[in-house]
Amino acid sequence: MISPRIFTFCYIVLSLLAIIGSGCSKDLPRLSGPQLEAVNHNLRGIKAEARGNHELALEEFSESLRINGSVDNTEGKLVALVNISRVNRHTGDADSALKAVNQALELVTPESDIFSEVAFEKSSVELQLKNLAGAQEWAAKSIAAATGSKTTAATNLLARILYLGKQHDAAKEQADKALILSRNNSQTEEEANALRLLGTIHSNGKRTAEALDAFGKALQLDKTLGKSRKIAADLRGIAAVHAYTNSNAEAISFYGRAQSVSMNDGDRQAAAEDLLLMARLHDKMGNQKKCRQLMEERESLLKETEKQ
Repeated sequence: MISPRIFTFCYIVLSLLAIIGSGCSKDLPRLSGPQLEAVNHNLRGIKAEARGNHELALEEFSESLRINGSVDNTEGKLVALVNISRVNRHTGDADSALKAVNQALELVTPESDIFSEVAFEKSSVELQLKNLAGAQEWAAKSIAAATGSKTTAATNLLARILYLGKQHDAAKEQADKALILSRNNSQTEEEANALRLLGTIHSNGKRTAEALDAFGKALQLDKTLGKSRKIAADLRGIAAVHAYTNSNAEAISFYGRAQSVSMNDGDRQAAAEDLLLMARLHDKMGNQKKCRQLMEERESLLKETEKQ
């Protein structure tokens, strides 16, 4: 599935290029043939990523990088490198992602309009590599360089990093900031992200009502966006709250809904984890037959996943 940040980042730049190449003003330079070709490769990369064809997306972004390099177009190279990093990160190739984003950092200056995006990607890669200190540093740099609505995603990222580093109070502070920013800027997806993290933080602190409220609001927003994996995460968050309050039947119900969403979205690993959690709850309730049935379903699902 396409990354919204790949789509947004490219089209911010591409919109600018379209204006420059339109010939509406004699004061604006036109795009050269190679620059237009590079733009088209970026567009094809975006479409390939949207179809889940990561290999083709990388080929297209790499060709855009090559063409932009041949005409010394630094901004175009930065767009290509960041998108190459993001596709590699989304496919789990953190080393290749790191190589691409580090190349981008060698080209960009802190004064550049693109610096915040590059810093965001660097933070995301460091987070994937479990380097929380590095991730936190670059998230802070992204926030400092961001303007307007661009600040929200970086603030959410910093909040997540802080939470993973067990700095829960600081994480809540940043998530609260992100929630305000997202609402002020009508950023529905970032609002849902902030609410989901706040739900997790409240759940960790055993603040049941606050956790259920945050997860519930995130769920409604994610449904309007059609974000299946995030819908499943919201449902799991609600299930986990019910589980620690010993509302086992409710927990099983929400884990079951999450499992159904994940199965229909093709995320079999997550669906298998839901089956395990439901099995444990049935075991806790003394329903051994249902527990065994769910464990058998999980084993069968994992075997199918291995064959793919």
